[in-house]
Amino acid sequence: MPTVARALHGYVNVLKPPAISSHDVVAFVRRISGQERVGHTGTLDPAAVGVLPIALGRATPTVGDPLWDRKLYWADVQFGARTTTDDGEGDVVESGSPDQLTLPDLRSALDEMAGGISQAPPAVSAIHVGGERAYAQVRRGAAVTLGARHVWIDRIDVVGWDTPRLSLLVACRSGTYIRSIARDLGIAVGCPAHLGALVRLRVGPFDVREALDLDELQAVAAGNQWDSVLMPVDLLSPGAPVLVVDEPRASDYLAGRNWPAASDSKVTAPAHVLSPHGDWLGFGELTEAGRWQPRRAPVTSRHENYA
Repeated sequence: MPTVARALHGYVNVLKPPAISSHDVVAFVRRISGQERVGHTGTLDPAAVGVLPIALGRATPTVGDPLWDRKLYWADVQFGARTTTDDGEGDVVESGSPDQLTLPDLRSALDEMAGGISQAPPAVSAIHVGGERAYAQVRRGAAVTLGARHVWIDRIDVVGWDTPRLSLLVACRSGTYIRSIARDLGIAVGCPAHLGALVRLRVGPFDVREALDLDELQAVAAGNQWDSVLMPVDLLSPGAPVLVVDEPRASDYLAGRNWPAASDSKVTAPAHVLSPHGDWLGFGELTEAGRWQPRRAPVTSRHENYA
C-alpha cells in the first residue's frame, strides 16, 4: 500500500526564486509535502524574488488574515522607458531621457505617494476581470483597463540613486502594486519609468533572512523534518485567549456546529480553540445567545490598522 502523508498544519517561510509564479511554489510544496490543502498569503510577481508565506492544512483558511497585510520591499525603479507590464518583462511603449531628473524632485514626488492613495493596478496582473485573470486577457491581445483602488503605503525611503536607477524601500499593505508605484513615479516627474527589480523582504512576521529556498525545502521533505520549519497556526492573534475543548466539542468544531458556553467560563472571544491534545482547530466566536461558533479565521477587520 502507498504511504499516506501525515497531516501538516502551519506556515512555512519560503524564498520564492525568479521566473516562477506563486502558484508554482504552492504546487511544489503540495507535491513534496503530500498535502492537499496548501495556499499562499499573497501573490508575488514571477520575476520578483523574496518572502512567500505558505500555509498548510488548518492554516489555509487564514491566509487573508491582517497579520499578512504588512509588507516590505526593495524596489529598483528604472527611468527612461515605460512598458506594457510596468516592469522589465514587457514591451517599451514610451521612452524619455532621465538626464534632467534630480533627487529632490524624486523625493518630493514620492512624498505624495505615502499614506492612503488611489492606485491603478497594472493591466498584467492576477486581478479577476469577468471571471478571468487580467493577464490572461492581455496575453490574448485584449485591451484591459483596471479601475483605481484604495491602497495604503506606510513609507517609501530612497536608498540609492544612480541615474537611471532609483532604489527604494517600500513599506506597504496588501493590495499595493510596486510596479504601479514605478509607473506613477515616472508620470509624476515627467520621465517614463518601470520596475527594474523587486525583492520582498518581509511579510508580517516572516523575514527574508530566515526564508527557505526550494532546495532547502526539498531536503526538509526528504528527511521528513517539517516540524523544524513549520510555524504554528496560532501565531495569528497572539493575544487572543485559549479555549481547550474535549473530544465531543472538538468534533462539533470540525463539523461546524456551535455549542453552549460554560456558565463559569472566563474565556472571551475571539479565542483560539484547541483540542484536548493541544491541536489548534481554529477560532471561536461567542454569540449573543451564549454559544461558541466555530470560525476558521479571526473575527477582525482586514483594514482595522490602516489609520
